[in-house]
Amino acid sequence: MTNKKDYLIIGAGLSGISMGIHLVKSGNKVTLIDSGENFSSSVAAGQINPLVFRRMTKSWRVDDYLPYAEEFYTELSVDSTLPIYFPIPIRRMFSSAHEKVMWLEKQNRDGFSQYMNEITDEDDLFDLAQNDFGSARIKKSSYVHAINFLKAGKIWLTEKGTIIQEKVSYTDIDPTKSSYKGIIYDNILFCEGSENTNNPWFNKFIVEHTKGEVLTLHSENINEFEALNRKCFLLPIGDKTFRLGATYVWNTPERDITEEAKIDLLDKMQLLSKKPFEVIDQQVGIRPTTPDRRPIIGAHPEFEKLLIFNGLGTKGYLMAPLLAKEFVDYLEGKGELDKEVRLERFKNKVNN
Repeated sequence: MTNKKDYLIIGAGLSGISMGIHLVKSGNKVTLIDSGENFSSSVAAGQINPLVFRRMTKSWRVDDYLPYAEEFYTELSVDSTLPIYFPIPIRRMFSSAHEKVMWLEKQNRDGFSQYMNEITDEDDLFDLAQNDFGSARIKKSSYVHAINFLKAGKIWLTEKGTIIQEKVSYTDIDPTKSSYKGIIYDNILFCEGSENTNNPWFNKFIVEHTKGEVLTLHSENINEFEALNRKCFLLPIGDKTFRLGATYVWNTPERDITEEAKIDLLDKMQLLSKKPFEVIDQQVGIRPTTPDRRPIIGAHPEFEKLLIFNGLGTKGYLMAPLLAKEFVDYLEGKGELDKEVRLERFKNKVNN
């Protein structure tokens, strides 16, 4: 029988909460440190899209991730009585005739048909957005209410573990003893998102800063029954409210809200709706991304009790639940990590 362990998790965003829940469910003791600052998970629209439009391919491992994510978020929603998981179709407004051809080639193909509706005359004639090349609808798309997820996760972990509200000083961590403020843990797990830059043990492993800004809109006239996508997304989130996003600025940790981003998004909004609306909020987040767009998961090559779960990027709400389960299984000797997420792939970046 596997010996259960005492884990300290640093970071209470999507990755930290997902890991904490899975570790507790597996019988481990968990202490989660929450700094009260969140620069990605709380700002994210939480949209789950099974397709990648640029090449009309499926999201990486979506067949594995999607059913598990739906089960995970639904169960947490039931436990917390907070609404978290919302299925909603996405209508893709094609950006070129070639994009439509790619859809038509794949819409009935095995492996794709479960995510792609067949194009109809109604899709070609859709007139609630700019429709130069036609449109199509995605199946099994959804969004996660990020604020409710974080709130529900913290409540769940408070009841079944321990949450400490404080900002960690790395000088209080002894990597050899795996201790924090003199308390020894079996493992210390870093789930810090873009803050990984400041981590003295994992900052040599690449986690990039990708800045994104989103607008929150209110409109009495825009359709609330499907999300729209072309150059940006327009996501209904209830009560005549919508998220419009997102911008991408690579390799910057700056968290300032900019008029430039607002103008850019409002310009793109003209492709999706001419209906009147009001901008009621603007937010900025820093996505933790990696050069190969794959998460970073594993143990430090020198201090093996120090672990990392990071780099979830724009597909984080799709991937996090199953990757957390797979990491817990790996730590307990029940399975292997996907080779594409293993920390070792960056070993040449580190000088031990």
